[in-house]
Amino acid sequence: MENMILGEHPRPDMKRKDITVLNGLWEYGVSDGRREEFDREILVPFSAESELSGIKRTLMPDETAYYRKNVPLRKEEGFRYILTFLAVDYYSKLFINGREILKHEGGYLPFSADITDYIQNGGFEIKLYVTDPTDSEAIERGKQTLHPHRIWYPAQSGIWQSVYLEKVPDSYIEKIIVKPDWDDSSFKILPVSNKRERGKATLEIEEREYEIEMDAINTIRIKAPHPWSPDDPFIYYFKIRYGNDEVESYTALRKFSIITDEHGRRRLALNGKAIFHHGILDQGYMKKSLLTYESDEAIIKDLLMVKAMGFNTVRKHIKIESPRWYYHATRIGLIVWQDMVNGGAGYRDFAVTLPLFTTSFLKDKRCYLLSRRSEEEKRRYESFIKESIMYLYSVPCIGMWCIFNEGWGQFDSSRILEEVKKLDDTRTIDITSGWHDQGDGDFLSKHVYFHPYKFKKDKKGRCIILSEFGGIGMGEESEVKAKKFTYEDVSDGDELLEGIRKMYERDVIPYIEKGLSASIYTQLSDVEQETNGLVTYDRSKIKVSVKGMKALSERLIIH
Repeated sequence: MENMILGEHPRPDMKRKDITVLNGLWEYGVSDGRREEFDREILVPFSAESELSGIKRTLMPDETAYYRKNVPLRKEEGFRYILTFLAVDYYSKLFINGREILKHEGGYLPFSADITDYIQNGGFEIKLYVTDPTDSEAIERGKQTLHPHRIWYPAQSGIWQSVYLEKVPDSYIEKIIVKPDWDDSSFKILPVSNKRERGKATLEIEEREYEIEMDAINTIRIKAPHPWSPDDPFIYYFKIRYGNDEVESYTALRKFSIITDEHGRRRLALNGKAIFHHGILDQGYMKKSLLTYESDEAIIKDLLMVKAMGFNTVRKHIKIESPRWYYHATRIGLIVWQDMVNGGAGYRDFAVTLPLFTTSFLKDKRCYLLSRRSEEEKRRYESFIKESIMYLYSVPCIGMWCIFNEGWGQFDSSRILEEVKKLDDTRTIDITSGWHDQGDGDFLSKHVYFHPYKFKKDKKGRCIILSEFGGIGMGEESEVKAKKFTYEDVSDGDELLEGIRKMYERDVIPYIEKGLSASIYTQLSDVEQETNGLVTYDRSKIKVSVKGMKALSERLIIH
């Protein structure tokens, strides 16, 4: 296809042969909603605010963006045609050949439509109308703002992950949910059909075939189990055939848990053994393409660099990535802490910054102080949490859910913790990352900037994690107009490595034997005015010695 970009199969976890990736040039226009006009072209799936889109213009809350694409297609009888948008920010309205098909709300989760009955001879026309309030409404938006400053970054709108069309038979596999059971050396596999009708299917894994049942949980035991770990990221590839449909996918055999060691300390564990989660915070922003990785190679480059520095964990911060990012993280061997995309009303600085300098935490029943003002906001965010977890449930490398970050939009965290546990008992949960701890859950989770971390045993006997620290900048000016922001500054790469080494020797290494189970360093890359990354925003320069970081990493082990 002309101007094809990000043309790889968008869903390594739901891989079919009959797929057309619709990324590339689309017609585009913006108006105040009174009339639609397509007066330019945009390179999908880059948001209009990004350089690579060809537009580089912020969509304002009172404006509507219009997308249009004509897709040639010879319609075949006996098949259905499913159109999927992996992520569109924020309110979407989809039309096919002039007829409204669906509306969707949300900027980080996919939506699909069966457009078979709307396709005419020779093809069809897609029109997508988008509005995006960004921080003018209390929505789930992550770090996006219309007024970038400090730790807040530019807004983006519209299509920002791949768009694709699948040809499927009348009865087909809609989704596959996989639950690894390391203790039982088995996988629990639930293939879901579009018609929710029980039927026979065939599963092929490790060159063996099994007869399984659709819309039911099937237990597949592995004779010679090969567990997944960062040191040995073994993947099981499998395919399911159901009637005339065939889907390829992948999984891994692993168990994330918390154990008590021989000294009575609570530890993070992988496959039953204590492991220190040595992690890096990753905002997932790129200079020319904002939230969208500009290529599959760019994803791989970032993850391989993280691995080369000796990290075994990535905290994906307040963003949901494309399925290809999670596939590569699994394949390369990185544990992922997955943040929910926080939101709510504007951040109240006193509720956020006060815990940096005191031990005072708010009770989250007073959620209006934490930027959560209405029952509707609560309902929407709780629904979003559950949808996000189910969307990512089968990703093998995700080892932890981080639900509320630094109190933003926090409410009813004790109740939500129990709801998440019911939904997923295969992972650990950091319910209140940073502060406004309600005293429950499995973790005492600390964020420490501006002063040394002082390890203290948790009175409740929970697992202790340093879920954010660091933030050393390297004396560079911000590449954007906003004022540069770091937590500490040094002048060159040698000084940066020395600063990081001293920080780990002071705040992390002495406490591992005392019970510290994880540390997440801020951060992987510069983002806009926040210049405290280990690499520059455009990834052109690694600021710190990779070998030096690797040597430091080798000291972070549990004895």
